[in-house]
Amino acid sequence: MYDDAMSAIHKHLIQKSMNTKMTYTAELIPEQHSSGEISWRLTPKQDHLVCFLGGSLMLGATRTGALIHPVSVPPQEGELSETGERDWKTGIELVKTCMETHDTATGLSPEIVHFRIPSDGMGGNMMAPADWYIKGARRGEFPPYDARYILRPETVESLFIAFRLTGDIRYRDHGWRVFQSIETHCRVETGGYATVVNVDEVPVRLEDKMETFMMSETLKYLYLLFDDSRTLPLDKFVFNTEAHPLPIFNPTIRTGFS
Repeated sequence: MYDDAMSAIHKHLIQKSMNTKMTYTAELIPEQHSSGEISWRLTPKQDHLVCFLGGSLMLGATRTGALIHPVSVPPQEGELSETGERDWKTGIELVKTCMETHDTATGLSPEIVHFRIPSDGMGGNMMAPADWYIKGARRGEFPPYDARYILRPETVESLFIAFRLTGDIRYRDHGWRVFQSIETHCRVETGGYATVVNVDEVPVRLEDKMETFMMSETLKYLYLLFDDSRTLPLDKFVFNTEAHPLPIFNPTIRTGFS
């Protein structure tokens, strides 16, 4: 089931940006026609939510794509299958893209980015971004939802997993920069952290709101990124969607998946 899903993602959603060939995931949007038929439109849009996928692909490559167990840190030549190699490389590139989306005035990633495509009508605009951009509001209007940073954890989740699987210090370096940006722009004097309305605006405007995943996920993954790998090792625990660690166990009863 996992291999089928990852192959479908690679076949239909994984794209490259126009200029620097950044790897990103597009969205398939259903459109219903007057005849009742439904077609699918590929949209060059990536939510911050998708940034969990890079780390998850790397982790999956060392599990379902492994030819030996355990896999080295980082995996060595011949340790991964062909699909494992594919997922590992795509995972690394997706993490890199998500790191690039933090290249904003605040150092924080927006809720949604769009990637340039030839038909976007910006070809002759010298001010147009090279690869990705945040859809802005008209002059004088409140910034759109796309421009917000609402304390999401997905990028730092992937950084944590990537560091555990590679030992590459660049993932810690980037995580530290993200943490410093959160401390600088999101922390409020009265306690807690708040949503940034526009990641490309300094000084920032804040919304009086802190999502619960800031404490349960974002800060947890940042802590684990810098903690010893013996704390909640990835070969003994699985993190669910809300970052709750669940111990891996071998069932003693027959299951429908055996």
